[in-house]
Amino acid sequence: MMRIGLILAGGQARRMGGIDKASAILNGRPLIHHVLERLAPQVDQVLISGRSDYGSGLTVLADRTDGPTGPAAGLHAAAKHLADVPDCGLITVPVDAPFLPLDLVERLCAGPLPAIAHAGGRMQPAFSAWTPVEVAAQLAHRPAGAGLALIQLARDANARTVAFENPGAFRNINSAEDLAAAEADVD
Repeated sequence: MMRIGLILAGGQARRMGGIDKASAILNGRPLIHHVLERLAPQVDQVLISGRSDYGSGLTVLADRTDGPTGPAAGLHAAAKHLADVPDCGLITVPVDAPFLPLDLVERLCAGPLPAIAHAGGRMQPAFSAWTPVEVAAQLAHRPAGAGLALIQLARDANARTVAFENPGAFRNINSAEDLAAAEADVD
C-alpha cells in the first residue's frame, strides 16, 4: 500500500498570537521542518494541507468549499486529491507536533484502516491513518461548510485504536510558552 503523509498546517494559530505555527522557529528551524524530518522517511510522499509549502517544494492542498471546515477539511481535500490512487493509506499529522513517533506510520498502518493513535490516556485524532475511499464515505452525507472534529470522524468510522507508550511524542506546540519549553527537548 502506498503511504501518503498529510501535514495539517491550516490552523488559525490564535494561541500563538497569530504566528503561523508552521513557520514558528524551534531551535533555529521552522516547526514544519521538524515534522517533515520525522514524517518523510516513514511515507512515500508528503502533502501539506495549508496555505503554503513553506519552502519545501511539496504539493499544497487548499481547503475545498464542498467539504467540512477545520482539520477535517484538510483530510477531505487530500481524499479528493488522491481519489484515483488505488490502495493508498493517508496518514495525518499536525504541523505543531515536532516530536511525532518515528514508527507512527508503521504502527498505524499495521492493521485495517482507519486507525487513530492513543497515548497519555487520550485519543490523538490529528495522528490517524485513513483510505481516501473511507474519508469520502464518511463525508458523503455531511453538509459542506460545517465544522467536523477529527475525533468524531474517527468514531463514526469505527477507527481502530493504536496505543503508543510515549505521550510526549504527541505533544503539540500551541503557544509561545510551549515553544520555549520545547527548545530543550529538540535533538
